[in-house]
Amino acid sequence: MKRSSLAIAIFAGVCVATAAGAAQRNQTLFIQHNTDGSQLRAGDVLVADGNGQAALYQGNVFVRMVQDPENLVATHGSGKPVYITDADGAMVRGNLANFGGDVFISEDAPEIVYYRREFVQARGAKFAGYGQAHGGGGSSGSADMTLHGGNVLITPTSYSIFWGSYGTDIQSGMATFFNGFSASSIANASTEYYGTTNGYVSGKTSNGAVYFDTNPPKRALSTSSAVAEACKISNNNPDPNAVYFIFTSTGAGHVSYCAWHSWGSCSNGAPVQVAYMPNISGVSGCNPNSTVSGQSEGLAALANVTSHEYSEAITDPRGTGWTDSSGAENGDKCAWSFHNNVTFSNGSVWKLQMEWSNNAYNSGTGYANTSGQLGCLQ
Repeated sequence: MKRSSLAIAIFAGVCVATAAGAAQRNQTLFIQHNTDGSQLRAGDVLVADGNGQAALYQGNVFVRMVQDPENLVATHGSGKPVYITDADGAMVRGNLANFGGDVFISEDAPEIVYYRREFVQARGAKFAGYGQAHGGGGSSGSADMTLHGGNVLITPTSYSIFWGSYGTDIQSGMATFFNGFSASSIANASTEYYGTTNGYVSGKTSNGAVYFDTNPPKRALSTSSAVAEACKISNNNPDPNAVYFIFTSTGAGHVSYCAWHSWGSCSNGAPVQVAYMPNISGVSGCNPNSTVSGQSEGLAALANVTSHEYSEAITDPRGTGWTDSSGAENGDKCAWSFHNNVTFSNGSVWKLQMEWSNNAYNSGTGYANTSGQLGCLQ
């Protein structure tokens, strides 16, 4: 379980009310403003119990106990956001009161993860509700996705950060991927989605600069460490309409995911969107089993998860975009569902999972996801 103390998002309006010398159980955190992608909203109250937990009240109604091992109720400063995540730092969506596991207070924006194949496909009692809360292939909530008050990335730019030592096949292969992604059938699958104030996704993308940081991270990235790397690379001036893909030569360890995307802000308040792409070469649950010639298993795996994360970051860049009633994004709803190989505008060919389309589902023209819903496109 990771709980970083580095605050990274731009909005907050959180104030802490503590009496001098008061016991922890008397400490209270009042949420004054909504924060992108958080379960917490203006008017919510967190009251510490003195034992590393806090009671969450919404509209004066008790919702549930929240884990607070870092005592953020007492120490959280004004001008910083606060989020609700699961034990792994992943986003918790849907009905918070009914979430099946512990939830935590965090200063890190949540990770929106792409689960390994076996976790998505597991539908036994152990995972009942797990895919719903986090987003899984073919969630059992409402089929259509809806907009949750935020914006989309209309014509995004991808920036690649290779952190550590990567082979030239991965570097050149991902450059080919990003150079051909624009206006591909996968990119165009998201053009029906729009933002609250900024219009429709265009399907057009640009491939920006590539950066190299040769000192590899010693462990899996958290949201704050990913955002810090993107801010360092961009000199605290990130492109607000971009996604910074951070490819690390180290893996993420024994985790349930292949990759994730999230967001935050640099120290000067500049917003940034990030995607963490750990080394998944040899990780069977992240392998699409591509038969495209000339591609290593590692490159094929990275391309597939990159397509998933890019499509989600475009339609839900800061946790307030398009999801269904259980919190699944367009990539989640078609996770590990494939049709034919996809040919990009530059002639490169890739085996990529499909992406969800409300229009295709409602017209009955899409392909099936793992739950048999005909809403996937490629």
